[in-house]
Amino acid sequence: MLNRRTFLAAGSATVAAMSLGLPKAAFAAPADFAALRAKWAADLTGGASLDPADPDYAAALTRLDNAVKASLAKLDRSTDRKAVFIDYPLTQDPSIANTYVRLEQLATAWTTPGSAYHSNASLLADIQAALESMDQLIYNPSTVEFGNWWSWEIGATRPLANTLVLLYAELPPATRERYCAAIDHFVEDPYWMFPPERGKVLSTGANRVDLCQAIIVRALVTDDEAKLTHARDGLSDTWQYVTTGDGFYRDGSFVQHTWVAYTGTYGHVLLSGIGKLLALLANSPWQVTDPKRQILFDSVAKAYLPVVHDARMMDFVRGRAVSRYNASDHNDGYTAAEAILRLAAGVDTALATQWRSAVAGWLQRDTFGNMLSGATIPRVALVKSLRGVTPAPERDGHTLFSSMDRSVHRRSGWAYSISMASRRITYYECGNGENELGYHTGSGMTYLYDKDNGQYADAFWPTVDRTRLPGTTVDRLPLPPKAGGEWGAPRPTTAWVGGSTLDGYAAVGQDLEGPLSPMRARKSWFCLDEYVVALGAGITGTSGYPVETVIENRNLHSAGTNALTVDDLSLVPALGDSATVSNAKWAHLDGVGGYIFPSGSTLQLRREARTGSWRDINTGGTTTPITRRYLTMWQDHGVNPSGAAYSYLVVPGASAARTKQLSKASGLLVLRNTASVQAVTSLRLGMTMVNFWQPDRLGDLQTDTPCSVIARLRGRTIELAVSDPTQLATTIQLTVLGRKITVDVAGAAGATRYLTL
Repeated sequence: MLNRRTFLAAGSATVAAMSLGLPKAAFAAPADFAALRAKWAADLTGGASLDPADPDYAAALTRLDNAVKASLAKLDRSTDRKAVFIDYPLTQDPSIANTYVRLEQLATAWTTPGSAYHSNASLLADIQAALESMDQLIYNPSTVEFGNWWSWEIGATRPLANTLVLLYAELPPATRERYCAAIDHFVEDPYWMFPPERGKVLSTGANRVDLCQAIIVRALVTDDEAKLTHARDGLSDTWQYVTTGDGFYRDGSFVQHTWVAYTGTYGHVLLSGIGKLLALLANSPWQVTDPKRQILFDSVAKAYLPVVHDARMMDFVRGRAVSRYNASDHNDGYTAAEAILRLAAGVDTALATQWRSAVAGWLQRDTFGNMLSGATIPRVALVKSLRGVTPAPERDGHTLFSSMDRSVHRRSGWAYSISMASRRITYYECGNGENELGYHTGSGMTYLYDKDNGQYADAFWPTVDRTRLPGTTVDRLPLPPKAGGEWGAPRPTTAWVGGSTLDGYAAVGQDLEGPLSPMRARKSWFCLDEYVVALGAGITGTSGYPVETVIENRNLHSAGTNALTVDDLSLVPALGDSATVSNAKWAHLDGVGGYIFPSGSTLQLRREARTGSWRDINTGGTTTPITRRYLTMWQDHGVNPSGAAYSYLVVPGASAARTKQLSKASGLLVLRNTASVQAVTSLRLGMTMVNFWQPDRLGDLQTDTPCSVIARLRGRTIELAVSDPTQLATTIQLTVLGRKITVDVAGAAGATRYLTL
């Protein structure tokens, strides 16, 4: 058995061995477990990379010490205590999990050289006594779970297992066995989750990774090879492609909770957990050799890089996490960056260089936050590893995630994201008191990511008018909290959601059915180089309430005075101002860009200060009032509209002069905007983009099947990109210039097929 000092020395010596590419060492079997314990401890504490003299590490150590001091102030040391911490009563969920998180924090400080609590005898005694109290009071094999299953099976097991590794040499073998027995009670098999009383179900995605991590680390505490091997093998399921339910899809989509687009939270938890475990097991007798782990490596480019922009994890893949006061898009962007940097240790040099450059670029352009602010010691080490790495710019292109009803269009300096819903993907997710008012986020909400790096991180969600989200077409029918149900239950019945792509251009569409509403609309976005064209048609409603399409609702932060110009007139300059403009041709919002209305539009304009609190959208949020300024622009289709329509162009970053110029000569023709067909032509590109909502004809192009088509003329050839956004057809029947074509889309899952005539 290693003593504590030998253990820490081993941690320093082996931190470099966390790279997956090192030659496999030849260990004899209890040394294998000792080496892995040292690796895991080094990962938790920073290991050999930690330099207390470095200002960034010193700041991280100070944060750790301050957190420990605050935790100790809440420690109940009475002889008859019923809880370890006075603010975590063990009769309430999630106090058990939170208690173990704090104990891991204390153990980390005790183990970390440079901490004021390093090797502190009093602290060690407090931790040992607390672990024993938890075992005696609640977390033991005789306890039946109550509250949220996650708290018992993941929330408590992972920090407890980590603590046992950190304090391995300070706990008698019998004590370690007893605490591990509690973990085994709550996680008998990491392939399954939920207590027996509730009926166990197969674990998937991020939950599977978390459960396997708990058991792998727990196995290190008792040298249990059978448990370690079983949990390791359970990881493979998480990186196989799926066609329904939770997991990775071939188009880069990541789904959790069956119906929720979740790359931004559960997805990066999965990536982070797997990255840590692959590194832990590398070069050991239990290293992961499944050749399909390449799917995980491929997912970085396919699933993760497209949904992060300048360190911001896009909110349309963050689920109910958007309602958390302490988890902004930057926080999740940093977590994804950390996961990618960890995983970079296990791929070839060329790929690792690409990933590191992408992350370096995010951090270079991050003007709202700082990944080192509030960073743990291991995170500091990862950021430091980017020294000398050339930052990469964001890449142009379009990513259409047909399997999770999401789309991202990128051009230099901006990205435009579209959040949709279908019978396959929920409008929104709420649960555990979180995000109960998010019901319109799947109604075609659009997000403009530009140089305003804090647009959505700066208290957007608690202060924005949640009935007027940008891009949405919305029935003003009042909806109750949790409209439609929780955990992804609220889904429309419509199937036509998706589109087609060609060389970074895209035709995207949504057959919109309003949540708990009779409102229907056909919405299309045609994504080009300088602008995105938004068309809406067939807008109907019978609820007795107005229906609106929201063109913009921009967060101007706490003091923004961005000027709004409409057709050369400065409008709504002061807070509280509203205006109606008939037959508007163009508008420009300073610092954001331009808006063009090809057919003229009656605009409703409002500049206002809005006040809210995080508690309004999350029962765990703070009640502190927050005020932000907004500029909102929308089109009112009236009460109970029938066949209403809209058309506008969003020109990110354009000046007022350029916006006015484009309003007169955009190089774009709107060919059709009906409930049957929506189509545009880009004269410059020689490209026609069409969304056929039903069989119809447009010029020389006819279809017998609902589909999305992009046709580009190049010399004497026509390039076609064709998809079935309904994901219900096996073939698409087209007639092009009199020539009949059958496109096989069986099993395509909405992906685009390409052909040349």
